Amino acid sequence: MSILTDIRNFFTFTNQQPKEKRSIGLQSIFPDANVFDSDKALTLTSVWCAVRLLSESVSSLPCSVYTKQANGDKVEATDDRIYNLIKYKPNNFQNKISFFEYIMMCICTNGNSYVQIVRDGGGSPTVLMPIDPDKVEVMISEGELFYSVDGAGVFDSADILHFKTITEDGIVGLSPIDQCSKAINYGLNVEEFGSTFFKNGAKPSSVLSTDRALSETAIDRLKTSFNSSYSKLSQSNSTIILEEGLTFKPISISPEQAQFLASRQFSIEEVARIFNVPPHMLKDLTKSSFNNIEMQSQEFVTYTLMPYITRIEAEMNLKLFRTNELGKKFIEFNVNALLRGDVKSRTEAYKTAITNGYMSINEVRRKENLNSIEGGDEHYMQLNMTTIKNIGDAS
Repeated sequence: MSILTDIRNFFTFTNQQPKEKRSIGLQSIFPDANVFDSDKALTLTSVWCAVRLLSESVSSLPCSVYTKQANGDKVEATDDRIYNLIKYKPNNFQNKISFFEYIMMCICTNGNSYVQIVRDGGGSPTVLMPIDPDKVEVMISEGELFYSVDGAGVFDSADILHFKTITEDGIVGLSPIDQCSKAINYGLNVEEFGSTFFKNGAKPSSVLSTDRALSETAIDRLKTSFNSSYSKLSQSNSTIILEEGLTFKPISISPEQAQFLASRQFSIEEVARIFNVPPHMLKDLTKSSFNNIEMQSQEFVTYTLMPYITRIEAEMNLKLFRTNELGKKFIEFNVNALLRGDVKSRTEAYKTAITNGYMSINEVRRKENLNSIEGGDEHYMQLNMTTIKNIGDAS
């Protein structure tokens, strides 16, 4: 056996270096695409812009309490106990704007928004107190809905305003961010890549090669030294000095080649789809023109805001009024200001309304936020208009 061993060793390259695990690689420059932190979603500019747009749009709309008259007219119920809560001060630390902004913020991010209705001894609402959605658990017991609030107890559904997005079970809303986490995470990864790309002097990776065998310690020292001297953006035009037979081979690609800008553009479009917001409202004007922007703005009110507004109105009307008041008193947002077109379009519409008698001058002035004028409540009709029946009788 010793002779065979000697022969085998003779033909074996004993000076061959054992394979080492090298720590240099490309994976370290890219973020982990499988990790998603929902708390970071708002750091993506397009998500922040969409959530802010929806929150501020709804909160800035006029909202009031109305009483329905016998003839179908509605009159603002200024003496109603809920009027001041909805229109001015829902609680001691929020006004109407910040109150509805918080509601919309929770709906857009969590999919659910909860508000506790604090009542007096007679059961009338006195305070509307927002609740952190993460502290609420929805429970069903014996066919009844209850809300368990961490640190506050369990509340009947009649004492909790629950605003939500679409649901799978009809009870708890689905979070747009969690449901579309892959699309949002894609945008976050694109931003992270761009940040790392330029942080490293727009050269995310390169190769230093040599014919010599280097130890792991030598590799780490060389990598640290090279990165500290040449990897920063401010050092991107520095002269590289190599020694010990090292050669430098860049393997980075330009942002154009990687379609970095196109990826960022796609990320904005994805967020616009998630929140059903026209891209131009997320400051993306690549596919917009003067003509379609006005139409998209109208669609934003009709197809984006109105579903949120309708849900909020329905929940408040159901739980803030007594049973015998349902249908007689109601809360309503006024979206007319958002639906108004340009001055020329509004003027032509008002002219038609006045000459056809279905609006008075003062009604038009109120829509334009102008004071009434004397005699402006009269309704007018053109003298040369008559019915088809009268024309037949005259002939």
